[in-house]
Order: sequence, then C-alpha cells, then structure tokens
Amino acid sequence: MDWIINVPRRIKRFLKKLPNKKHHLDFLIAILSVPVLTLVIYTNVTNIQKNKESPTPTPVQTVEKPIIIEKMIDSGKNPEVIPTSSPNCQKQIGPVSISFPSEGEVVKDNPVCIIIKYDDPKFCSVVWSYRINNGSWSEYNSNSVCLYDMPKGNVKFDLRVQSTASQDQTTLTRNFEYEGTSNATSSATFR
Repeated sequence: MDWIINVPRRIKRFLKKLPNKKHHLDFLIAILSVPVLTLVIYTNVTNIQKNKESPTPTPVQTVEKPIIIEKMIDSGKNPEVIPTSSPNCQKQIGPVSISFPSEGEVVKDNPVCIIIKYDDPKFCSVVWSYRINNGSWSEYNSNSVCLYDMPKGNVKFDLRVQSTASQDQTTLTRNFEYEGTSNATSSATFR
C-alpha cells in the first residue's frame, strides 16, 4: 500500500531530473496514454471473442398467407342494383368473357390484370365480383381487376357477373398458373 502513496513522490523526483526544455510534458502525456491504449486493445479483443462465439444468424423461413382481396361482401347479401342509364337496353346479361389470361396459361406478369370483355351496347351494364382459389368474394364493381403479388402455383379465378337492371347472375371460371415473382403480401385492386 505504501508504494501507491509513494508513486506521486517518485514521479516528482523523476520529473525534477529531466532537463528544463518541457520534455517532462511529453513524457507525462506518453505515460497517461498507455492506460487508454490498453483499454482500447482490451475492448477490441473482447469484442472479437464475442463475435467468434456467437454464430451468424440464419434467416427464418416463414409461411406466407396471401391477402388477395381488399374488400369483402357479406355472404348472403345481394349487391345493390345500380339503375341503368339506357331504358332501352336488354335487362339480361349479355355476352361476357375473360380474355386474359387464357385457360391454363402460364402468367409471369406482376400485377396480373384480368381482362374482362363486356361491350355489347344492346345489353344493360353489369357489375362483377371475383374471388381467388375459392376465397371470399369481393364487392361488386365494374372496374378492371389487377392481382398483385400472387402466390406461385395454380390459380382459380371466379368471376360473378350481375346485371344492374335485374338480379340475373352468371359465374365464369378461369384457371391459370402464376410463375412470377411473389412478395410477402398479396393484394388485389380495382382500376
């Protein structure tokens, strides 16, 4: 314990022996920097040891459940009938078809925009609802359907068409295969 008390005295005696050209300041700075350097070296060595001990994390694979339809309609409810602008139109559903994608076609586009053909002016306008792989039906609408970030594999697209002038309904089904890029979530929108 005495040697700790005598350390300042020894340093003073040593500094008195140094020449008067301020070399003692350089010496003092050098002595004080030694503990700092040893602390930095010690910290780096311990961090390197910790990095060697902990293995690199491997990414966890998660099963993604796609959300395909944004808005749902309660089952059992019929859509609201929108009055047609032309009173001379035929109230039954006219010729309607899905022109893209073709039956059994392999699709790689993202988004997959379904092309629905209904353009005969003799018939009243229609609205449609759709579902993917027997999921829930979307709300009725007359906009184009685009499906974003579909899961890879076989897709069953059902289109339920209803006349706005009557309660007539028909359902079309299109089966195709999606092989495009798939992200974490899936969604569908009307354009």
